[in-house]
Amino acid sequence: MSAFGLLTREAVQDAMRRRIVFAIAAVSVLSLMVVDGCTRCSTGEIVVNGQPQQLDQVAGAAGLLTFVTLGMWIILLAGVLAADHLQQSLEDGTASLCLARPLSRASFALSRLAGVLILTGITGAVLLGATGFFLATRGALALAPAALAAGTCALGAVGIAGLSMALSLTLPRLSCILVVFGAVGSVALANGLGLATHSGGGLLAAIDHFGPPLLSAMTLALAPWVPQVQIPGALPAVLARLVIWSLIGPAALVLAFRRVELGR
Repeated sequence: MSAFGLLTREAVQDAMRRRIVFAIAAVSVLSLMVVDGCTRCSTGEIVVNGQPQQLDQVAGAAGLLTFVTLGMWIILLAGVLAADHLQQSLEDGTASLCLARPLSRASFALSRLAGVLILTGITGAVLLGATGFFLATRGALALAPAALAAGTCALGAVGIAGLSMALSLTLPRLSCILVVFGAVGSVALANGLGLATHSGGGLLAAIDHFGPPLLSAMTLALAPWVPQVQIPGALPAVLARLVIWSLIGPAALVLAFRRVELGR
């Protein structure tokens, strides 16, 4: 196994030893229970604006909302886990020990990022995979949009985790986590308002147009579930911007780690 592979395996093991993993597992189980219960209620009748509607007629909209919400949770989780995963290795001397060998800083930093992303990916695969299966079998929704949306979620997680890990080299853990919550929340709000109101000015509009399209990309990927609703935006252009941000995150991490003085 290559040095990068060994470091990545060690990074995964370090991540799984953290106490937050138990909280992640508990929240994931609860989320699956909620999704399971909600998707079982796929038949029946509700009243919307005084008009009776069959639940299976709104399954697409409900499924989109559920899937996007879980996807944003996965992205947020990646940022939180990355908030001190590299900094911790600097504090306990692991980084200095590893870099004493012929190993580049970029390889070490990216291996720590890969460890976070693997753990996040496992959680995302379970949550989003089970949700897609429930919606496909109980709500008669196509699986292909769910797979595409899961892919956009993965790209978003890479970008946010990379930026969070880079930021953790200059901010304390709690401050970094708060920034991650604020940034992901602001992007989600900006994307949601952009899809709903098509506003063209202001700070939130700028975030929507130039920031990582975390919520927009997943929503557009799931558009086939709601053919009766015209969702604004071109998926290829949004995906291209998301790919760019998924590269910016790791690149920022590598650049930031090269400036860190070891042995402090």
